[in-house]
Amino acid sequence: MTEEYSRFHDFFEGEGFLPVDEKSYPIIKTYGRYSILQEMSAVIMVIWNYNYYGLYKIIEGYFCSVYFYEGREIYWNIHRPEEAAGNACSLGHIIDILFDLCEKAGLPFFQVKLIEERFLDDFKNIESYEIDVRCFNENDEYAYKIEDLINLSGTVNYYKRKRVKKFFEMTNVSIRPMTNENMKLCFEIEEEWCKHQDCGFCISFTGCEKKAMEAMALIFDDRIHTGLFLYQDETPAGYIICEKISEKLAFLYLGKANVPDGFVYLIYIMFRDHIKAGYMNIHEDMGHPGLRRFKTLLAPHELWRKYIVTYLKKGGQIR
Repeated sequence: MTEEYSRFHDFFEGEGFLPVDEKSYPIIKTYGRYSILQEMSAVIMVIWNYNYYGLYKIIEGYFCSVYFYEGREIYWNIHRPEEAAGNACSLGHIIDILFDLCEKAGLPFFQVKLIEERFLDDFKNIESYEIDVRCFNENDEYAYKIEDLINLSGTVNYYKRKRVKKFFEMTNVSIRPMTNENMKLCFEIEEEWCKHQDCGFCISFTGCEKKAMEAMALIFDDRIHTGLFLYQDETPAGYIICEKISEKLAFLYLGKANVPDGFVYLIYIMFRDHIKAGYMNIHEDMGHPGLRRFKTLLAPHELWRKYIVTYLKKGGQIR
């Protein structure tokens, strides 16, 4: 973290903000399934926090988190439990509190990122500020109809169908469930993968998935998360970890395969046999061309628009 970001990070810690980490996961999770104002994936927030250096504080029932991702403006997320809708303080009041904190820290403005369109008006209709609303493709989330992932219909999916079909013809591969007891086999798969990769490339592509897996291992719960292993010749050769959030949505958190086309096969089996939902979400591409290419080639997809809303004092300007 740069010296400037470290200074801001230390300021918010001094104001009682806590790390978004595995110790905070149970608290974050309580907001995850039933939060409004912003969509929340507690797992994603925790396992990738080595990149984002997130801090959070519960303020009058709202989950308020701030992120210090290198090379980006410092930004916030705000979540409110659905059941608090009737008696919670106004969103404007929370924004006033956070704006004052940002001003005290010496930040030029207060910015909320990754807002869904259905909640945009809540953030736009706040008085007393100059408000700027923007969106960027890199912040949009990649969502796939699960029926597309398992049907693989049409000429565009001809080669994917061939790749999946070949696994059903292989006698030396099998799928096995991931449990709390065997979950750490993921590290064997990651280590084998890393032997053939360049760390600089992986970091530029997605970030270090092995570091994310270290955090995942601390919060994995086979009663909540669904994981599968791909075995080849009785050796773990791939894995996938997902979670069904609602009837509409499932998240794909992590996955890897050391067998060619094994990850496509794992996705197919996961959603054909284990998770029934409308969509699979694998999040935004953060502006990484390689990650964007992978996500666009995986299957036909929708981009779920996410907005950035920035607040500054009347007459102020966004730099």
